[in-house]
Amino acid sequence: MPVGPGSRIVIAPYVLHRHRELWGRPDAFDPSRFLPENRDGISRFAFLPFGIGPRTCIGSSFALQEAAIVLALLTRRFEMRLLPHAEVWPLQRVTLRPANGLPMQLVPRRAS
Repeated sequence: MPVGPGSRIVIAPYVLHRHRELWGRPDAFDPSRFLPENRDGISRFAFLPFGIGPRTCIGSSFALQEAAIVLALLTRRFEMRLLPHAEVWPLQRVTLRPANGLPMQLVPRRAS
């Protein structure tokens, strides 16, 4: 469909991130879909956690660095397992977050 000059286009990341033509099991919590061996199957514009274009989140670089450091420190010492009774359900506020948190069990890793 042609888009004319001055048209306003709105992309809803929540909908895009659950689009059935872009994702297998789009409603499932599956962090493994972003592992390096799976990244080639993800379109560059299928996942926009910080937006895109002139109004992209100004804190995206910092957030990604901070998340990588925290996760590296935690996963080095612990294996994280979602508790069996936990249901992960999205809650839309200023940012998208799990409605009831992510109740996890931290299992210490053996020292090697």
